[in-house]
Amino acid sequence: MRFQVLWLKRDLRWHDHDALAAALQGKTPLLALYIWEPQWYNDPHHSPRQAEHIAAALQEMRKELGPYAHQLLELEGDATSIFQILAHHGLKEVHAHREHGLQWTYQRDIAISNLLKKENIPFKEYNHNGVLRGIKNRKHWDEAWRDYMQREIPKYQLTDWPLLNQDNLARLNQALKDQGVEARISESKLPFGGEHSRKQLERFLQSEAKNYQSKIGEPAASRQTCSRLSTALAWGSLSLREVYQAALQAHKQAQYKSDLRAFISRLHWHSHFIQKFEMEMRMESENLNRAYNTIRQELNPQYLEAWKKGQTGYPLVDACMRAVKETGYLNFRMRAMVISFWSHILWQPWQAAAQHLAFCFDDYLPGIHYPQVQMQSSTTGINTIRVYNPVKQSLEKDAEAVFISKWLPELQNLPLPFKHEPWKLSSMEQGFYGFTLGEDYPHPIVDFAESANFARQQLWELKADPSVKAENKRILGKHTVAKRNISQRTQTVMQQKKEA
Repeated sequence: MRFQVLWLKRDLRWHDHDALAAALQGKTPLLALYIWEPQWYNDPHHSPRQAEHIAAALQEMRKELGPYAHQLLELEGDATSIFQILAHHGLKEVHAHREHGLQWTYQRDIAISNLLKKENIPFKEYNHNGVLRGIKNRKHWDEAWRDYMQREIPKYQLTDWPLLNQDNLARLNQALKDQGVEARISESKLPFGGEHSRKQLERFLQSEAKNYQSKIGEPAASRQTCSRLSTALAWGSLSLREVYQAALQAHKQAQYKSDLRAFISRLHWHSHFIQKFEMEMRMESENLNRAYNTIRQELNPQYLEAWKKGQTGYPLVDACMRAVKETGYLNFRMRAMVISFWSHILWQPWQAAAQHLAFCFDDYLPGIHYPQVQMQSSTTGINTIRVYNPVKQSLEKDAEAVFISKWLPELQNLPLPFKHEPWKLSSMEQGFYGFTLGEDYPHPIVDFAESANFARQQLWELKADPSVKAENKRILGKHTVAKRNISQRTQTVMQQKKEA
């Protein structure tokens, strides 16, 4: 028997799938394959809730295949070992999108590529969501991204699927089982997958986007007014191109055009940050600007536990940390704030925060996560230093303390001003409200003004250092468009807005 494999990773859909479109061009029987890898489960960035989303997506994909569902294999084991077995039992060709993941997934893909090359089995990889592998700079990247996003979505039918007959499939499954590779069929009660996400996209574009810009920074309201598609995009239940084209189409009839333009621009930033990570994956563990390696080297375990548990004494920070642990989601501004608080106010290395938040986020995507963590921790050298004041953010973005009250029930009975700043309660007032600071809710873990001044002083002094400037020059040359191309890029953006 001879067969080809569609290797699924962070592209858990059948629609707008370049690798699938290519595989369906052939007549050789096709098997879709998802591998549940021990490395994934053992990686501290991944959570059971993320696995539940993957299982839900696979469950829906199997449903969409209908009578062909048996052509989707889920296997548990080491990916390299599994492909070694497949190579010896009829594997003819492999199709897969390039995964922009962690160092271990990158090295795994290289190992499998080398294995297949040794076995003379073609391994055809496809770019995903407009992100390119192997480019040295960003000179023409914007144009290439826009061209990809506006390209017609591939047309094919799942009924064109070339099937591996049941007898051959049974023999292959037995060969895998004999080598200790177990099969599974994912089940999940989560409402997740392409169909569910497509309905959410439709609701957002038709009505909910009208408050997108005005509410995007608010931790409570943003849960209803943002697209809530980040998890679908992270695991590939929807393609970025499908969302982009749907948003452009909706923009033509919408009354809230500025809201949709803001949303469309963020789809561009989605790929922009992944591209940055793709070109410099060491950001997973190292400062983008190496000159920042001299600061924040020691971890305070007590600070880490207080921050993770939402016990820092700063209500908005704590509400965010409890909410993300419980729900897997925070809006962008609150993500920036909790990272800034950790790195600037507590003056701690960003790596521990990055790992914890990755575990919490349902939409954890390395290519967005690490560039953002480093930007908000001021270790890129090229971005503005942003030291968020959690009280100011609280008063502006959660003025009625709706979000704080939901996630910090110990503050619910306090008057509104004290929900934002409980440390301002006098002893008499604490007694009146039946509240004891330091028992019912902690004192602030550090003095904000003192810590903020220290952080700013350290960071601005370092920003002027020649070694930082030298690294900045390298980073700008690699990750930004040269000045001579700024005008052309601006014209491209303006044309894009005009067409939208």
